[in-house]
Amino acid sequence: MSTVKRIIQGMLLLSSGRKEGLAFFEGTTNALGAAMAPQLAFVLVGGLQVFLQPDKVMELVKLLLSFCALLVPLVVTHAYARHWGREGLWLRYMTAATWCNWMIVLVSLTCTILAVLLFPALVKEPAFMVALVFVATAYEMWLQWFVARVGLELGAGRAIVLYLSVLLACFALYAIAALFPPHYLFMHDILQPMVSSTQH
Repeated sequence: MSTVKRIIQGMLLLSSGRKEGLAFFEGTTNALGAAMAPQLAFVLVGGLQVFLQPDKVMELVKLLLSFCALLVPLVVTHAYARHWGREGLWLRYMTAATWCNWMIVLVSLTCTILAVLLFPALVKEPAFMVALVFVATAYEMWLQWFVARVGLELGAGRAIVLYLSVLLACFALYAIAALFPPHYLFMHDILQPMVSSTQH
């Protein structure tokens, strides 16, 4: 089986709550690098566009935040894995968790397409965007918790602590960016799509 097929099968199994999906991922630095490559590519593309934007400083702040948010899960989870004696499992876990992030995008896209095809009027309702964000967020929380529990062989409580620690660390980054110049208000960007939908 090719590497791509193994990754896809592993993602599908884990995203459906089947722990055997973890075995389809490799626990090597090269595998983790390959998992991070698509996200790094998006950050690099964003970097190329910084100088094309009118507010270059703000765009640069957003770019740096995206890069830091990409690295935070690695730093936080590795610290916990080392503390709990799970360092040997970390590479495979982090590789699986990174690839599984794309399942959130896939679920959101699938829900949107199905709504457009089956209930086109529903997509125009402001509540649809709110519901979509809620579903995607809830699924992301469950999936990352599940992959952490399976990948690092943790109990339910420790998996929750791990997920919340990553979440709080990322939130702290964006809170600092909001407090200090040029004051990037990240919640405005997050809520803007929902605000716009209610205005139309």
